Amino acid sequence: MAAEQQQVLFDNTARAMRGVPQEIQERWIGHCAKADPAYGKGVAKAIEELG
Repeated sequence: MAAEQQQVLFDNTARAMRGVPQEIQERWIGHCAKADPAYGKGVAKAIEELG
């Protein structure tokens, strides 16, 4: 995936997690990181930036 496509994936995932309890967000980030550490980091950063 190109870097731009990865960022779209991170952002889409973060928006889908809005309103989800913190514990579940952290669990999901862990699952993403197991699939690919960069995916977990990207999703975590995108969630943090959305605040």
